Amino acid sequence: MVRRLANELSSSTTKNIDIDQVHICATPTASISNVRPVFDKAGGSIARAFYMCSNYILQYEIRKACKQRCNDEKISVFIVDRWYSSTCAYTIGYKNTNGPPSESIDLLPESLFKWPRDLSPPDLMLILEVDDEVRIKRVSDRADRSSSTQNTVDDPPQASRNNPWDERLSNDTELGQRIISAHHRSIGPLCRKKVDANKTPDEVVRDVMGITTTQLTGKVRASFPMTVVLTGSHCSGKTSIAKLLAGNLGWQFNPEIGDIQRDKGNLVAGGHLSGDGSGKDGDDWDTFVHEKECKRDNLCPQSKNRVVETWHVGNLAWALLRLNGSESPSNEKESMLKARAHQAIQKEMKHRNVVCVHLQTSAETTIRRRQNQPDNALRLPMENENEECMNLCTFLDQQVMTLLNEHIQKKFILVLNNDDDGEEAMGQKVKEIASYLDNLK
Repeated sequence: MVRRLANELSSSTTKNIDIDQVHICATPTASISNVRPVFDKAGGSIARAFYMCSNYILQYEIRKACKQRCNDEKISVFIVDRWYSSTCAYTIGYKNTNGPPSESIDLLPESLFKWPRDLSPPDLMLILEVDDEVRIKRVSDRADRSSSTQNTVDDPPQASRNNPWDERLSNDTELGQRIISAHHRSIGPLCRKKVDANKTPDEVVRDVMGITTTQLTGKVRASFPMTVVLTGSHCSGKTSIAKLLAGNLGWQFNPEIGDIQRDKGNLVAGGHLSGDGSGKDGDDWDTFVHEKECKRDNLCPQSKNRVVETWHVGNLAWALLRLNGSESPSNEKESMLKARAHQAIQKEMKHRNVVCVHLQTSAETTIRRRQNQPDNALRLPMENENEECMNLCTFLDQQVMTLLNEHIQKKFILVLNNDDDGEEAMGQKVKEIASYLDNLK
């Protein structure tokens, strides 16, 4: 399975995945695999010590490979046949023999399933599950193949020929269930996914490829800086939180481009529904904003992290709001607006990790903040405050969420409610965002 997956990934042309190399690994590693049968025969604490050490040897070899061969501009993939979670699951599953399989594992303390602090967990852990009858048949088939294979220098004895686990798993179906339950409780891997391994090898590889490529396209590239985008409706707190976040992180702050460029001296009630706020036709305005945003993207040094307010996602939502309210909305125009925004977002993703934080607020909050802070009302004059705030919040919130899900990996989207006012509430949101960014790394 590991080799099949490696071959598929190596030849993959999946969109948004730029793979440097695919490395096949296993525990025990190749450097110590020849002595594995000795420890399997010894069993008990001696075997467990061997497998525990093999996890650290693998980590050393992966780090060495990264230093020597990894390209910082691309993703290097390490596919591992079992790691620490396997050592943990087999040890716990074998020893825990009281009560129903899943319940006996569920009652154990969380600390037993945590990865050691000095052992790096994987980004993705795939748990291949099979029915008991399938497992028994495969164990029998493997034993038949092993017994018919002649051992040579080039073909050393395989561990399964001396490994008592095959017989144990065949005779004790609850043991396999406990091991799987222990795998599911593993704490450390960024993502755990269950895979139905009862299928044919080709079908399993297909399913695993789908999971793996999704995970790879949602991986933070450590050598890339971040563009953190704050989106939300009018008065959602984008500017205040974005400024505070950038200040706390020491990053560059880019305010909403449309707000900077608006004709503030000639704003009219309802003018935002047609363009720059002056009531003029908005066709040229949305193109103007898009081009300004693209220019700012290009001018930002590629080594800098930045926090951007609204950006292409928010600009597109505003453009669709204006298009939706026009006398002759056009599907062709909508397709054009989405296509150029998508192109700009994809361009940014080639050299930055794009993370989006969407601030959700109610229409009541918008109205309250416009009343309590008159500058908000002056920035966006309205004819019918209640009706326009309701329509604005509903449309922009729905559009932004739809656009984020279409253009940004789910892992890189954080949605926060920001109906609470005050510096304390704002500070708490900044802490939540900063924590979320730390966990992505």
